[in-house]
Amino acid sequence: MTDRSYLQLPINADQGFPQAFRLSFAGQVYIILLYVNVPEENRESLLELPTSQDAAQQAFMVMRVTRDSAPSGTIFQRKLVPNLEYRAAELAFVFRQMRVARQNLNGIGSFGSAVVGGVALWDS
Repeated sequence: MTDRSYLQLPINADQGFPQAFRLSFAGQVYIILLYVNVPEENRESLLELPTSQDAAQQAFMVMRVTRDSAPSGTIFQRKLVPNLEYRAAELAFVFRQMRVARQNLNGIGSFGSAVVGGVALWDS
């Protein structure tokens, strides 16, 4: 991991998942989409993502980043792992915490979910 200074993403876990928001950063506009994939067999009420259970019950969060300003298009889509730095074209992302309550899957409310991620410029 580098010594980048990350700005916190405006994620409101109480608004539930999937969740999308526009991000104006470094002269560009991006659309960030976060969603959680949880197999039906997984019955945990509070998920620390990704879960480390067997593959049939593994839950994880996915992030898609689309550049809305020119040149537009999807620049990133993948499963997320805590504390791993990701490069998405000119951006760097890191997620420190990904805890999602089952009630926040397609639901709004304060159930203990917390998702903390940051964005910075990727300076080759």
